[in-house]
Amino acid sequence: MAEHGPHGLTVSDVARRAGVNRGTAYQHFPTRERLVAAVLERLGRTTKAIVDGIAPPTLGLNDRIDATVEYFVAHPEVVRLSVFRMLAGIPHPTEALWADYVGRIRKLAAHPGSVDRIDADMLAVILLGATVLWSLRVQSGAASAAATRRYLRELKRVILHGVLRAEQHPDVAAAVRTTPAMRRAERSRRAG
Repeated sequence: MAEHGPHGLTVSDVARRAGVNRGTAYQHFPTRERLVAAVLERLGRTTKAIVDGIAPPTLGLNDRIDATVEYFVAHPEVVRLSVFRMLAGIPHPTEALWADYVGRIRKLAAHPGSVDRIDADMLAVILLGATVLWSLRVQSGAASAAATRRYLRELKRVILHGVLRAEQHPDVAAAVRTTPAMRRAERSRRAG
């Protein structure tokens, strides 16, 4: 499915690759849609467990942002499958994963260190969209993996100045500060 997207997946092909009888595969997955839903649900659970493991709530917010973005950049197949699912109009296999993610964003929005009147549901979409798009840019070669540091700094700057109160999140504030050398290099890049 990562190679050809949900529409290129067949139960017969999966049975052949898995080394099982086609009839057995069809007993478990009578349609391609059921197979795709099962793959995406498992992928979602696995991805959540991995992200929870590399970016647990015990880490500072700055490190959780880094770990999450770096995971998706390093695992483009997860992003590719999610995009294929959306483009194919295949419903999300489990709203529980989305609800968990939105719940985390709501918790961040309700934190005393966040600005007032944040629409957490829309912020969740914006942050996920930005991360998905960045991962696809790196995967396509339109951006380098090394540029991910710059992307992360700017993502945090947007979050810090539009969502968080800097004095309440000094780790994120420190990550977005630029040095005079960085500012000179940026001016030079723009001029030249």
